[in-house]
Amino acid sequence: MRTIQHPLSGATYDLQEDRTVRVRAVDGRVGVFDVHGVWCSGELKQADPHLCLWIGGKELPNRFQQAADALSHDAALPQEEQAP
Repeated sequence: MRTIQHPLSGATYDLQEDRTVRVRAVDGRVGVFDVHGVWCSGELKQADPHLCLWIGGKELPNRFQQAADALSHDAALPQEEQAP
C-alpha cells in the first residue's frame, strides 16, 4: 500500500488494506487512525489528520500522466486524424 514519512515528526504513515492508517512514531509507539485522523486503536493517540487524509483519502488520477498519455496518443495518430 502507500507509505509516507511525516516531514516534521519523522513518523511513518502506512495505509492498511482496511483503509485505516497505521502510524509508527520515531520512539516506536504505534496507533491506528481513520482517514480523518481519528484514533481507532494503539498506544499512539495523535496523528496528523491532513497526512492521514492525504494518504488514505480518495486516489485521484495523475493529471501529469493523463497529459502525457494524451500527447503520446495524438502523436500515434496519422496527421489527417489529429485535431487542428
